[in-house]
Amino acid sequence: MGGTNPDRCFQLEPLGMPFVKSNRSNLKAVTINQQKSAETARKLVLQAESIGTRTDGRKARCQNLDSDVPQQKCLSTYPTFFELKTKEEIKLTLQAAEHFRVAGEQHWFDSANAYEKAASISSEVQKNPSISAELFSEAAFIMEKIDSDFASAFTAKSISQHCDAAQYDKAAELEERMADNHSKKSSYEAAIEGYKRAAKLYASAKMSDSADEMCHRAAYLLGKGGRLTESAYLYLSLAIGQANQSLKMFNVPSILLRAAMLLLSDCLKESSTEVDFSSVRKLIDDACGIDCRYYESREHAFINDMMQCVLSGDLDRFADCVFYFNSVCELDDLLLDALDVVKHAVMQRNDAKISSK
Repeated sequence: MGGTNPDRCFQLEPLGMPFVKSNRSNLKAVTINQQKSAETARKLVLQAESIGTRTDGRKARCQNLDSDVPQQKCLSTYPTFFELKTKEEIKLTLQAAEHFRVAGEQHWFDSANAYEKAASISSEVQKNPSISAELFSEAAFIMEKIDSDFASAFTAKSISQHCDAAQYDKAAELEERMADNHSKKSSYEAAIEGYKRAAKLYASAKMSDSADEMCHRAAYLLGKGGRLTESAYLYLSLAIGQANQSLKMFNVPSILLRAAMLLLSDCLKESSTEVDFSSVRKLIDDACGIDCRYYESREHAFINDMMQCVLSGDLDRFADCVFYFNSVCELDDLLLDALDVVKHAVMQRNDAKISSK
């Protein structure tokens, strides 16, 4: 240690460059020849068809795969000739679909059809609903880029295959996606039915939160479409379902208030002179049957105040109720429309009361 200089321990001899730049380090942007991809896809389609995608060939393979000819146990684990041909056909068709997809927007329709063909073969011959559902979904996702209405047929097939495979959560997600597309295009009737089906599928998958959300969306669209009674009773069924869940039972009063307000506004729309609150009172009785505490709740007191305001034509009392409404239940455009109907009914009764004097 004594003979060494500590300063020289950290001195490095000058070295040359550790590597020399070569031509291989010059990177170029990756380009895709779309025309070549399309030509490759067409060749793959022809190869798949030559294997037996025609009707006669597929029927023959189905018959061989479904035949009850006993096989030796030692050979049962090996794929047959017909199974290998089917796998090869599906593989070539999928490669064609991917090349059509890469070829650009002009070939998306061909890509979707190729995915559908592969899915159909998997469903009919291989009897594999899980794989078939995924392939139908790919076809639907591509067709959505062109028009979401075109994708509905593929999505419906995918949902059916997911249900056959007991994959209810994936089927519900597709139903929700399809209903959202209908809602964006203002096809509310189709959207409502889609949300109802999605709610049932989520319930089958034991996903209660998602099922309740789908039910809420369907009820909301029913209300916005003017079908207030149907919306009210759908909210009632939602409240009944949540009353049996310990973590959601406290949501029940606000849901029941929403249902009662929608039903009340529908009653007032039907008749402006003689008001019949029997359907509203029956719904309140049903609500008390669901949860006995509802009778003492603020929501029950509020709906009773609304009916009294209409009968007496008391605008001041109605204004007080509306002032405190947001502390009882969260306002949205659906409830605002219902309150507007109640307001007009109260004003009519008030004007009639003044004119009679």
